[in-house]
Amino acid sequence: MRRAGEHRRTRVAWRLAAATAMVLMIIAGTYAASLRQRQHRLETLRAERQRIEMDLQRVKALADQSQPVVVLENGDTRLIVNHQDPKPQPELLYY
Repeated sequence: MRRAGEHRRTRVAWRLAAATAMVLMIIAGTYAASLRQRQHRLETLRAERQRIEMDLQRVKALADQSQPVVVLENGDTRLIVNHQDPKPQPELLYY
């Protein structure tokens, strides 16, 4: 009888060890997946930031090249006056 009790305790201990190992593997797998997801999110944010910075540089370059104009609006009418035009009278565009 003593051997049977000892054998049973050994079996229970092995089952407990196996269950503990499975729980630890699930926790480790979940943690690894969350790290991968976080890394992917950071890479996505870095790429988006780089794209936004490139767009900003492009817009700044366009702004530096643009000519100063005056836009006058009255209801449905817009008058665009280009003062950089070398002509004595500025160019007027109505639309």
